[in-house]
Amino acid sequence: MTILSIFFSTFVSEDLTCIAAGLLAKEGKLSLALAIFSTGLGIFVGDCLLYLGGYLVRRGIVNWNFLLNLQKKWESTKVLTNWKLHYKKSIFLSRFFPGTRLPLYFSSGFFALPFFSFFYISLFAVTVWTIIFVSLVYLYGNLVSLYGSPENSILLSLGVGLSFYLLYRILRGTIDPSEREKSILLLKKLNRLEFWPASFFYLPLVPYLFYLALRYRGLRYITVVNPGILASGIAGESKSEILNLIPGDRVASYQFLSKDEKDPESRIQNWMVQKNLEFPIIAKPDKGERGFLIKKLHSLEETSTLLKSYPMDWLFQEYLEGPYEVGVFYYRDPREKQGKIFSITDKIFPEVTGDGICDLKTLITNHPRFRFQKEAHIKHNKYQLDKVLQKGETIAIGSIGNHIQGCMFQDGNHWRTIEMETKLISIGDSIPGFYFGRFDIRFSDPEKFQLGLGFKIIELNGATSESTNLYDPKFSIFESYSILFRQWKILFQIGYENYKIGVPLYPYKKLYHLVQNHRKYKANFSDQSQSQYSFI
Repeated sequence: MTILSIFFSTFVSEDLTCIAAGLLAKEGKLSLALAIFSTGLGIFVGDCLLYLGGYLVRRGIVNWNFLLNLQKKWESTKVLTNWKLHYKKSIFLSRFFPGTRLPLYFSSGFFALPFFSFFYISLFAVTVWTIIFVSLVYLYGNLVSLYGSPENSILLSLGVGLSFYLLYRILRGTIDPSEREKSILLLKKLNRLEFWPASFFYLPLVPYLFYLALRYRGLRYITVVNPGILASGIAGESKSEILNLIPGDRVASYQFLSKDEKDPESRIQNWMVQKNLEFPIIAKPDKGERGFLIKKLHSLEETSTLLKSYPMDWLFQEYLEGPYEVGVFYYRDPREKQGKIFSITDKIFPEVTGDGICDLKTLITNHPRFRFQKEAHIKHNKYQLDKVLQKGETIAIGSIGNHIQGCMFQDGNHWRTIEMETKLISIGDSIPGFYFGRFDIRFSDPEKFQLGLGFKIIELNGATSESTNLYDPKFSIFESYSILFRQWKILFQIGYENYKIGVPLYPYKKLYHLVQNHRKYKANFSDQSQSQYSFI
């Protein structure tokens, strides 16, 4: 009865059944050999049933029309041709890569690939997998029993679990070169704060936010930092509405376009004629952040395709060559008449220099910095990846001033002058309901910029904007986090002062729905974000 239970349990979960069989063998309820045999037999039969299922669909015995309609199209593709060449290898390796077996085995039957090859390769792979997995669980159970105490068992469990994971990563790296490359890059990224995942990077900030919430007796003070912006700029704010708040001629020319616009192409053309603009132009979702769906458009055809692909409110903006871009972080205590400049970030756009031998894709892959964001750079330059640069030839591979898009952030304090600070502070002070945020600015003449002239504001970010100089690779982790913590301390201080003078806190329920709706809004378009547009 136990053997039959193990056999049929493999159809539900192979891994859990292997663990259960190993533990039963450790308890002496059946021999290790029998545990391995019954588990392996169930897994192997399950593999064969998947192949049979695919074959039955192909023969029309099971009627899945949506697969049959795609059959002819798939059978003519290079993907299927390459798979047939590496069929045996893929069957064996899939046993060690969770999530690949069901589609691969089913497809093997569906495309009528040789069953005898499937049979003996699957049998061999299952035998190796089951012997290793069940035996390791059996040995682990004996080790836990040997060391006895609950405390030792917990420590041993953690140690063995970590060892299993490391062994698994090593095995995957040995079998799959791409996995090995990913593992090496991951280890190197851990030593470079600027490339840490956002969820990992902000983890140390969480206890400090709890401290600030306790000190100021609430979290919602950040919703009243900028009364002139929806929820102070936490989520869902309109870029065009914020730019409308900035007085004067310092803002780059822009055009808001509603998703309900009847003739959007004509609206864009009229705007460009009126402002004497030519392509390329920049397109941004009117609600978005962190480089979400920012596009550099080179023609009206690209613009039309973009609008059809992403039916949302858009902000179109003149493209400023720069080549300089900075982020200037401004704040003002509501009790003061004049604000201050918290920091300046210098944005360095990515460039590669040719050697006369390698194509652009190879240069990106081998670059000591760009390889950490290889996927983004390859996507942005997919129309010129095969281009071989002459020795000494340098080209830009990105022009969007966003870290996610490959731009490097450095501390830009060298731009700071009295004239420049005075001008930007006066602009910040004149914006109604604005006390905290970052100006993103482009200019072409450094001397004029330092005199407070010759620049244009391309964006203004509110409460959740960052003092992006903290990503400077030259800064230590301590320096970066000290900037981040100071920024959030100021944020709470300003919010608290605004609350004291009568600015109402944003309601919890409305805030929750605002954040949730913004997440859904982004998620609806994220699946399409692997778009056809170049950023160059």
